[in-house]
Amino acid sequence: MKQQATQMMWFYDRQHAQWSLSDHVSCQPWQGEGAHPWAGQLAQEDESGFADFLTRLYHSRQPGQFIGHLCDENGAVHHVLWSGQYVPAQQVCCGWLAPLDGVQGAELPDGLVQPSHQLQDPLLTQLAQALSAKTGLDFCNTLVNELAHILGANAVWLTERVGRDRLRVLAGHGIDLKEYALADMPCQRLYRQDAVAVTPISEPLTGCTGLPPGQHYYAQPLLDRRGQVLGHLALLFPSQTQTANLGSVLTIFSVRMVAELERLQSDAQLRLSAVAFETHEGIIITDPDFKILRVNNAFGQITGFDNQGVIGRYLGNDLWSGLGGLGYEFNGLDRWQGETQRLHADGHGYPQWEIVTPVQDDKGGISHYVIFFEDISERKAAERRIQDLAYYDELTGLPNRRQLHETLAQAFMEASREHLIGALLFIDLDHFKTINDSLGHATGDWLLKEVASRLKRLVRQGDCLARLGGDEFVLLLPSLSISPPQAEMQADLIAERLIGEIAAPYSHGGQVLHIGASVGITLFPGREQEAGDLLKQADTAMYQAKSAGRKTRRFFDASMQLQADRRLLIHNELRSALNNQELTLHYQPQHMVEGGDIIGVEALIRWQPPGRALVSPAEFIPIAEETDLIVDIGNWVLHEACAQYVSWEENGIHVPQLSVNVSAKQFHAHDFVDCIHDVLAATGMDPACLNLEITESVVLGHAEDTISKMAELKTLGISFAIDDFGAGYSSLSYLKRLPADELKIDRSFIQDIPKDGDNMAIVEAVIAMARHMGFNVTAEGVESRQQLEFLQAQGCHFFQGYLASKPLPVPYLERYISRLTRHERSPQTDKNSVA
Repeated sequence: MKQQATQMMWFYDRQHAQWSLSDHVSCQPWQGEGAHPWAGQLAQEDESGFADFLTRLYHSRQPGQFIGHLCDENGAVHHVLWSGQYVPAQQVCCGWLAPLDGVQGAELPDGLVQPSHQLQDPLLTQLAQALSAKTGLDFCNTLVNELAHILGANAVWLTERVGRDRLRVLAGHGIDLKEYALADMPCQRLYRQDAVAVTPISEPLTGCTGLPPGQHYYAQPLLDRRGQVLGHLALLFPSQTQTANLGSVLTIFSVRMVAELERLQSDAQLRLSAVAFETHEGIIITDPDFKILRVNNAFGQITGFDNQGVIGRYLGNDLWSGLGGLGYEFNGLDRWQGETQRLHADGHGYPQWEIVTPVQDDKGGISHYVIFFEDISERKAAERRIQDLAYYDELTGLPNRRQLHETLAQAFMEASREHLIGALLFIDLDHFKTINDSLGHATGDWLLKEVASRLKRLVRQGDCLARLGGDEFVLLLPSLSISPPQAEMQADLIAERLIGEIAAPYSHGGQVLHIGASVGITLFPGREQEAGDLLKQADTAMYQAKSAGRKTRRFFDASMQLQADRRLLIHNELRSALNNQELTLHYQPQHMVEGGDIIGVEALIRWQPPGRALVSPAEFIPIAEETDLIVDIGNWVLHEACAQYVSWEENGIHVPQLSVNVSAKQFHAHDFVDCIHDVLAATGMDPACLNLEITESVVLGHAEDTISKMAELKTLGISFAIDDFGAGYSSLSYLKRLPADELKIDRSFIQDIPKDGDNMAIVEAVIAMARHMGFNVTAEGVESRQQLEFLQAQGCHFFQGYLASKPLPVPYLERYISRLTRHERSPQTDKNSVA
């Protein structure tokens, strides 16, 4: 094999006793006779030393060198330097061969050429020996420093290519460069892709940024075995004469420079690979049959298997054989990625995300698989939590409004297609707010979970029980029957059962709690009905159930929708009624039962929308009480009534007392007492003439707050009346503690007197109780002489109703009082002086 000496490299596989020689363009195995390619040419006395040189390379794993003598065909002896090192990854020794001297004009042995006169310089021989023991950056630094000294160069530097258009300086002498661009540099054409051949550059230096002018530049390209330029060695000389025969000098070291440059790049890649390999993701490297060759530390942390114990085992057979096998589906040499289920070493299954990449060999076949994987259990759990938050109620675990809407739409569509009748039940808990406000939200949450648990026991397969929020639940009953009457009967029975289930007592914290449920029911599908209508219809029916006395159920019909639309209209318009001055006050006189003297008036609100009929308070007050709007309306009524009362007094119209209704929300507002003070100050109202009427619902759940506020206001002289007494939740234990002055018997007990004996008995008992407890008594809704006579016989103090007068606008009331004043001869009496 004829070689150019400037490109001579050798490779020795000791295990197989195989030599290869390379001219740096191609590498061919040596197949000649003898123990090595130089057998018969190497001097006999050098054979043992050459063998020791090779042995040292294998065992020391350090670079080494050997100087021997080769004989040419004419018998001339030449000094030759072998330098080499052991490469563990390939398990071979490799190195380069360079002549150290020669005879001018003599024909050298095969593989060597006549060196230049510069190679005969002992300094070059010294350099070759010095470099043979150096590797990596030490080799690069030694090379540039010694070349600068031996060749008399002003500057020497060794570069490697970084990307397409930049160079990094690995070692430099006489120049301060770290990294620079190829553009406008003399070495640029070495790296041109369209260059036919890469040859050294030798030219004067002019105008290059970072390089002093007036010098001669020389660049030697460094090529890998594929002919790609890895970098170059650059030198600056004072003159061109010093570059003569420079190529033959540098070619001796070019193979070694390329080897060291590749080693540096390989080491950098190995360091990066080592860092990347030890990532938080698991990594497995296998052969084409999925036999495990290597794993990283994260593999054991994720799978629970011993890292060393799995080496040599097969994926899909020895490891990850369960849960459907590996499950990889390759399309040619494309990588595969996807979610898999794997078995942990302790036996539990868990989800993984895996990316499997085939690695090709030089012939295009698959040599390895690299598998990246991570445990996605936490990610899947987070996704489930997000799913639960999106579609399920966090407190009860039931489907939420969003999930219900999707299920309802599907059920409606299926019922329409299959001609089946389903039902939607809207469930609202009765008196839940009272318990939640009085015992706290923790108790309220516990109660809601208990209700959800009870309702779940009534749910059939295929039904959907959901919580909309607050104390509202919905039960979807799809596919009850093909017969509407039968479906209605089944829905009614289920509603009755769940009302009974909810009404059963609840034991919590040593207390027994009682609540009820009002249920609205709508059937589907119906004519001109859509899935979006069902919740609104069931809600409307539920409201009717509450109006019917609670703890009952109602089916939706068209009239309910008209009422619901009317309620919505009132609610929307009521918000602007205050600002538009559409609200006004009427006043109903209150009289003594004995003698009929006027004892006071009660302010009653009225709403007159422009261009429409008067809206009854019984219609808009309950709607206002569902929102905080009742507070604003109540404060307006209080201020307006007090201002009117003061105006009457200033105009000589004397009314003994003014009664004003206060709602529960208004009374329990944090600034209610301050509001009373502000009204008294703003209007000049005499507190002793103001009577505030509250209902029994004000006390429920707020007994201490109620008593405290009443006591504080009574110190101002304000009196209190318990309105609608007997119509709600009457607690005698609360009643005896309240600093009230008066009980007002609800009109429902008066209107059927004297026909209803039960009502007469109740009224008689209330009046007797009030007498013993020191309360005045006012009867509301008195409309006949018989009713008044009965009240007179029982000792009732005051009355109001249509028998005396209906509620009157201010001008009519003023005339009413003036007429009474002209006929009265006795002085007027104050309410609080009667009892």
